[in-house]
Amino acid sequence: MIRVSNTIIKELISRTNIIDIISHKFYLKKQGKNFVGHCPFHDEKNPSFTVSIEKQFYYCFSCGSHGNVIDFLMNHDKLNFIESIQFLSNMHGISINSNINACKNNNSQQNDLYQLVNELCEYYINILNQKKYSYVYEYLKKRGLNSETINNFSIGFAPPEWEHSIKITKILSYKTELLKKLGIFLGKHLNYHQRYNRFHNRIIFPIHNINGNIIAFGGRSISDKTTPKYLNSADTAIFKKSQNLYGLYKNYVQHKKIPYILLVEGYFDVISLMAFKIPYVTATLGTNITAYQINMLYKITDCIICCYDGDNAGKIAAWRTLNQTLPYLTDKREIYFIFLPNGEDPDTLIRKIGKDKFLKILQNKQDISNFLFKILSQKINLQTLSGKIKLSNLILPMIKKIPGETLKLYLLQQLGNKIGILDDRKLHQLLQKTPVSSDYNTKITKNIDISNTVEHILIGLLMQNPKLAKLVPDTQILQTYENYDIKIFIDLVETCKTYTILNSAQLLEHYRDNNFFKKLEILTFWNHMVKEDIIENTFIEALIKLHNLILKQKQETLIAQDRVNKLTQQERRELWLINQALSVQYNTAKF
Repeated sequence: MIRVSNTIIKELISRTNIIDIISHKFYLKKQGKNFVGHCPFHDEKNPSFTVSIEKQFYYCFSCGSHGNVIDFLMNHDKLNFIESIQFLSNMHGISINSNINACKNNNSQQNDLYQLVNELCEYYINILNQKKYSYVYEYLKKRGLNSETINNFSIGFAPPEWEHSIKITKILSYKTELLKKLGIFLGKHLNYHQRYNRFHNRIIFPIHNINGNIIAFGGRSISDKTTPKYLNSADTAIFKKSQNLYGLYKNYVQHKKIPYILLVEGYFDVISLMAFKIPYVTATLGTNITAYQINMLYKITDCIICCYDGDNAGKIAAWRTLNQTLPYLTDKREIYFIFLPNGEDPDTLIRKIGKDKFLKILQNKQDISNFLFKILSQKINLQTLSGKIKLSNLILPMIKKIPGETLKLYLLQQLGNKIGILDDRKLHQLLQKTPVSSDYNTKITKNIDISNTVEHILIGLLMQNPKLAKLVPDTQILQTYENYDIKIFIDLVETCKTYTILNSAQLLEHYRDNNFFKKLEILTFWNHMVKEDIIENTFIEALIKLHNLILKQKQETLIAQDRVNKLTQQERRELWLINQALSVQYNTAKF
């Protein structure tokens, strides 16, 4: 990411009131300490978009959009990072010219990565065309790919020999550091004997961004016995697996008007369908579809057709996709589901039955209503009162996520028909009383484990209230505790004490490029359930608890040591002091 110095960024954020920026774009209403309005990132009738004056953050409880003023300019006004900084610097009359060269250097490194992946792509293509690896070409032909298709998708091969790693290093020796950043080689070093090629013995599929630039690779094992069968490049400055889709650029570049997108699961699915002249196909990169990807698809089409295997795994994947999609379903947008026969995927099926019969299968797609009620009704006895109540409790929170009023009304009426409530007014009353299950905290903690541990409480409270750092007299004893989250907390405390006037937005921005940024972002918006008037006391109590945990750990270590080797006089004195300290009921932390 292009960056200017943290000092400049902190200064710009401190001078900017996020309310002033956002309120110029759309209406905000004062509500308690915060401002609320309709979310600009998805259609909704009831306002769920909140802007905090104190923390200088915005977040939407419905779709999960969030960030500081820089994020808003990037996501709403479609500025890139440096353009957002320049916008704020012009507004406040602060020059950032001295930082431009550093930004250009970062941009230059991204350009180098683009060039490197193109060179690697050519290398993999040349390997596939060698006679030595003709068996790979034959394998692709057995999968239904002809020479034209192979060339069209720039498919290559990474051979199994370890010498292959040496060849790449020699050919691209001037880009050794970039090879590390791409994650092409696994291991700490790039010397000949510690190098291991991520994609060895795999068919290589170049992954393009929506503009057609190669940004990464996907590798499919040549042997079905090798696991994992599919492997992707590591995330880099130019590639984020959760923000890209395979084959999407071909639809975006080649077709001006896209009536629908057929969402499938694999590289071969995309390639085979397109080879059979079925356009508008894209695939996720081996993971569950993300909200970012859903939003990307709905920017280029109003209709998504999800094509999954008919087994249980396929239905679970479809259910996850539906839940991600609900907050984006305006009345103009559609989503459908198709389930193929067990053991089949689009690639194998179309080669068996041909294009015409495959298109007929697509015509039997299920709309959201059929899929939703079919799945939820499977294990519920709707002949009983408890069954009807259970169905209502399951489906009402999902309906409430949907911004499309007509679609929401239709699904409510469907529910009413099934549970025997035909009065629309009563159904709406039920909906209004239903809590929204798409709580932002649930969304952003999906892939990172956040719980009420003492470490998370301390980090979360400090991120949301940076002034609490003054309550930590010293971090020396904390540094003896071997815990990753505590190391994060120590770093936060030191940052807050160095920059004493930081608000939450500035504090989080300080860590934007750090490897624990995502966890800090989550804890900044985490609902810790602590009432405002007891936040300070809760923070102190957590510090005391952590202090006692460290003392107990040290106590156990000394006791165990005494059983093996007698303690020195100094160590016995230390153990006595710890025993005394733990026997006292602390009112304040004594570091």
